[in-house]
Amino acid sequence: MQLGFGLVARSFDADLFTGFPVMRADVEYDGLGYLAMFGWLQLVTHQWPSLEQPDTHIDLAPELAELDRPLCGAGYLPTFFDAPANPDHPDGDWIAETFLVVSPTGSRPKELAALAGFRWGYHLASGRPTLLPLEASTRADWSRCADVLRAPYPSWFFVDSV
Repeated sequence: MQLGFGLVARSFDADLFTGFPVMRADVEYDGLGYLAMFGWLQLVTHQWPSLEQPDTHIDLAPELAELDRPLCGAGYLPTFFDAPANPDHPDGDWIAETFLVVSPTGSRPKELAALAGFRWGYHLASGRPTLLPLEASTRADWSRCADVLRAPYPSWFFVDSV
């Protein structure tokens, strides 16, 4: 399957990237116009033996990292896509928490509420991944992630939801 890794990975070697997860989530909604505007937000946690505590960060494309905006994508019925392939990482877990959120609007320019979410990822051992189970996120998961988001995005408001 061609996923375009050669566009984003230096010295791409297809054999090393085999077996890593590929995630795509599509939005279906009957609302029209601005009612169908949504965003995607993702936090990634690394749990490696060398870390005293798990390392959680907001997953943003480099071109979005400088914006005061925690979304990895947004738009009209936006599709989420990610294909993390990190064969050079230490052994351990790569865990993503991905949320579909109500997109900021003119009346609520910096307010996000999660509509749905899921946890997914992989365990890496000797450069080879084992997929972790796909799980639905809970209100507690969103609350924990919102706590992580408040420090780097102090002007944003994260509504208790999911």
